[in-house]
Amino acid sequence: MLGTARREKKVDTTVFGYESPPDMPVLNRDVFKWIQSLDLSQSIRNVRRDTANGFLVAQIFSRYFPSEVQLHSYANVTSTANKRDNWIQIQKLCAKQGISLPADLVDGTLLGVHGAAVALLEHLYELFTGKKVQRVKVISDADAQAALLAAGREGAGGNFGDQVDAFKTISSNTRAAVNLEFGHVSTSEAGDALAVRKRMAMLQNQGGL
Repeated sequence: MLGTARREKKVDTTVFGYESPPDMPVLNRDVFKWIQSLDLSQSIRNVRRDTANGFLVAQIFSRYFPSEVQLHSYANVTSTANKRDNWIQIQKLCAKQGISLPADLVDGTLLGVHGAAVALLEHLYELFTGKKVQRVKVISDADAQAALLAAGREGAGGNFGDQVDAFKTISSNTRAAVNLEFGHVSTSEAGDALAVRKRMAMLQNQGGL
């Protein structure tokens, strides 16, 4: 006989079919929709894994600079040498086009550093669309508890234990949805993004795109 225990409702944590692995920053919905709109040859399932070799990023650039990016020059493989070569080509393209692509994001993405790939895709989203990704500043649990302890000593109202538990929950939930290690990285300035889009518009008018 089946038990009568109430089943817990399963919460959908996916973003249009993409689900962030445990302890990984979640890709912003707007960034994910933007990548989908580019009609790339592969869908993102795991941001860190799918962007490490640079091939997906090269595809993104090919949508904006089709005459500059020859995808047959990029290898969609996992060997370190090929991954490095792909990223070197992308960095050369960025240098030629005057596009800011922080080296720490490139190296972090290639090496699979926690949060680097998400930060890099957000950087490209802001560059090519001119829109800003909303980010939340995260406070560590240690800092949060220290602040609450200080407040408690000063006679803060309410149940102090409940305050600490509530702050832990908020901090934990937030940490699962934002970039912790690369949240401090400054993305391209608005002027830089505007300049890139103006050059792209000129190329389109000249029949270069």
